[in-house]
Amino acid sequence: MIVDVVMPKMGESIMEGTVLEWRVKVGDTIRKDAVLLEISTDKVDSEIPSPAEGTVTELLFKPQDTVDVGVVIARIATEGEAAVAGAAAAGAAGATTAAGPEKKSTATAKKSQPAVAEPPAEPGPPAAPAPQSTPAARLSPKPETSLPVSLPPAGGNGSGVRKFYTPLVRSIAGKEGVSEAELATIAGSGRGGRVNKADLLAYLQRRQTGAVPGPAAAAAPPMLDPAPLGELIDEVLPMDRIRQRIAQHMRQSLDTATHVYGISESDVSAMVAFRNRQRERFLQAEGIKLTYTPLIAFATLRAIRDFPLLNAHLEGSDIVKQRNINLGIAVSLPDNNLIVTVVRRAEELNFIGLARQITDLAQRARSGDLKPEEAAGSTFTITNPGLFGNLIGLPIINQPNVGILAVGAIK
Repeated sequence: MIVDVVMPKMGESIMEGTVLEWRVKVGDTIRKDAVLLEISTDKVDSEIPSPAEGTVTELLFKPQDTVDVGVVIARIATEGEAAVAGAAAAGAAGATTAAGPEKKSTATAKKSQPAVAEPPAEPGPPAAPAPQSTPAARLSPKPETSLPVSLPPAGGNGSGVRKFYTPLVRSIAGKEGVSEAELATIAGSGRGGRVNKADLLAYLQRRQTGAVPGPAAAAAPPMLDPAPLGELIDEVLPMDRIRQRIAQHMRQSLDTATHVYGISESDVSAMVAFRNRQRERFLQAEGIKLTYTPLIAFATLRAIRDFPLLNAHLEGSDIVKQRNINLGIAVSLPDNNLIVTVVRRAEELNFIGLARQITDLAQRARSGDLKPEEAAGSTFTITNPGLFGNLIGLPIINQPNVGILAVGAIK
């Protein structure tokens, strides 16, 4: 039997995904629920498990191809079909070898199947069983709005070029005490030499057995040679796919809605005094810190109920007022990106319930544990440029919202 593998739907508002990396090639045998490929959407990067055990017969798209949800992206032969597919793949490989360099080039030109990535050199442990439409590993959240984030000094690899690590890799490294310098020594098997989860887990296993030095013995990246005298050379920092999608989303929002800003100064002395009085008791009673964010969010919910046009979206020439308030809260991430977490039906929550959800979503966003639906579907968004000391921020509306609240610093 031939099993079709389709591009999964990773959230209610997500209609396409991009193939980042195939973990197999045609002719490989794969177990059910083992990682088949890694895909990227506007919200998350996900490792997708195989829906069946058998032999990979077709990979219909190559890395960086963007595919609509529901389209077949690969085929797997099971049971008796697997043996036939394996023999056919082996025969094709032998014919290519016998053809020699010139004939191989001709065969490649005629072949309609796109090229695929080589499998990782050191595959990690198989992913936990999961439905076809659910990623087998943690999800790496993607940003949904445009708040600029202050950039800390970038980690290096000794060449002056900053290495990119996914939020999942950084989360595991943080828990295991792997420093930036130590990460830079790991050979990556992912696209463009990127260190993926399997590479890091294999490294941790070798470190545990003493095959590689631990954190104390990890060598720091070598110092860069001093720049030669004369004209300075500009540094080029290619934008990763996340930042490119942020730019596209923000440009789309500016083209969709005319932005009109209103700026007000508020005396929040009573709110500050309340928080100072209640912070210790709240921590002991609820197990979470009392921050200004849920206080501002709670006030925002009351305002939206008084002015329901703020909780709306545009559909062509119509304005749709939504009954439920799905409150978006912008969260800055360890990799200098931003994501909008979404508290669904926030109007139904009391203050403690709202504070718990906001805290939980922010923690899981930073650790890479968000579900796709928890980063999509907001109806009104709050962002906080005041976190960086700014008195005023002028954000771009987080489409399809019709408004966004930017909270400045408390002085």
